[in-house]
Amino acid sequence: MAKLTIISRSELNHTKPFMITKNYIILGVSIGSLLFTETAGFSQGSLTPPGAPAPTMKTLAQIEPRTPISSAPFTISTPGSYYLTTNLAGAASGSGITISANNVTLDLNGFTLQGVTSSFEGIYLSGTSTNVTVRNGTISGWGDHGVYFGDYGNRSQNLVLERLTVSANYNGIYGANCIVQNCQSSDNSIFGIYVAPGTVSHCLVQNNGYSGIYVNAPGSVVIGNNCVGNNTGTNSFNAGIMINDSNNRIEDNNITAGINGIVVGSSYVNNVIIKNTVIGVGGFPFYSLTLQIFGPIIYNTDPSTGFITNSNPWANFQF
Repeated sequence: MAKLTIISRSELNHTKPFMITKNYIILGVSIGSLLFTETAGFSQGSLTPPGAPAPTMKTLAQIEPRTPISSAPFTISTPGSYYLTTNLAGAASGSGITISANNVTLDLNGFTLQGVTSSFEGIYLSGTSTNVTVRNGTISGWGDHGVYFGDYGNRSQNLVLERLTVSANYNGIYGANCIVQNCQSSDNSIFGIYVAPGTVSHCLVQNNGYSGIYVNAPGSVVIGNNCVGNNTGTNSFNAGIMINDSNNRIEDNNITAGINGIVVGSSYVNNVIIKNTVIGVGGFPFYSLTLQIFGPIIYNTDPSTGFITNSNPWANFQF
């Protein structure tokens, strides 16, 4: 509590000049009244308590704004982003995941879609769809296609398959109007990757029963792939890369082992075939009955020399 000091008029007249502070009370004798100064203090603010605190945690939809898939069979019938939460097993006479909507992204999230005897497709695109992407997982053991994204004449558009491992199905990846990139397709009974048309790039295609990569429509690009040991069924109309139409581009691929390297079906023309390497295949390394746009084929009849000399950057190589 502040100390109060009372000063009379006579005392006031005999003191040195000073400032009257807030701790003094001055007695005015002649007026019979007291003069008070204000005691200092600080504002303490409102005493009304604040409201309840706002939530600080995000909702599940904010953390993971996608739809989980935790069982099969499953049908995606509305646009959105979907993801697997675990490995899923199929059943006989059915597909694993069916997509029947536009604007869909399916992330296998590193998990496996496992087929069983007499099952259908691992992933099946139903009808005509636009803007569909499937990525990042394994699809194995399905009785029909590992992935089916339509056939020649299908009007689906903007279809992407990437970072998929597809094995031991009837067909591996089978699609029209699609991009297939950075995938592996092996040990399938028929084709490793089939497009009608499509772009196949930077894939490993290995030990498939018929062609590793099969092109069945004009306008396809097959570039930068590694095809190893395909056409295990030794079918004369299949190869590491089989081109079954005109006006396609086959570039910078490596084909080793298996039966036949790069083959163009009869009557088809104007396929650009450049910068490919075919090593150690049975049958025909390069084969076409009609006019194609071939880079020159460089033969090395003595692999022990280890030297390749050629001034043409579009040359194909056969060993």
